[in-house]
Amino acid sequence: IINEVLYDPPAGAEGDANSDGTRDPNQDEFIEMVNISAAPLDISGWKFYDAESLEIDQPSHLVPQGTIIEPGKAFVVFGGGSATCSFGGSIVQVASGGQLNLNNSGDFVTVTDADDNIIQEFDVEPLSNNPDESYTRNPDLTGEFEQHASNTPLLYSPGTRIDGTSF
Repeated sequence: IINEVLYDPPAGAEGDANSDGTRDPNQDEFIEMVNISAAPLDISGWKFYDAESLEIDQPSHLVPQGTIIEPGKAFVVFGGGSATCSFGGSIVQVASGGQLNLNNSGDFVTVTDADDNIIQEFDVEPLSNNPDESYTRNPDLTGEFEQHASNTPLLYSPGTRIDGTSF
């Protein structure tokens, strides 16, 4: 399940979501998914698209072979940079297409499996008020999407729960 999306990183140093030491509006974007099943989930070959990359059938990220999310654990894909933190022990990757390219309005995220079946979608438009923070489910995994700072002083929490603790 998509649990958190950052399509509008905050300005300045606090926008460095991938913790590589540089705030970049494209590289610090991220999508967090969590395996809510009781079994390991092989996401090898899954594809992440924004509206533009879906239209031309060129994924923003193609998940490499051998990527397995353990039950209750998270997977995070950043738009770029070099994610250097542990992010709660999550699997962390950087967009294989060079960036996620998430627009602050009029865009959506589509995740497909290796056979191109849609697994999950996230529509940016209803949440497009340029919040300089992520949208996350509250409560984690089951709730509706809300601005992250509505729940905690944190502006985002890639790979971890709303409060920053590990899944």
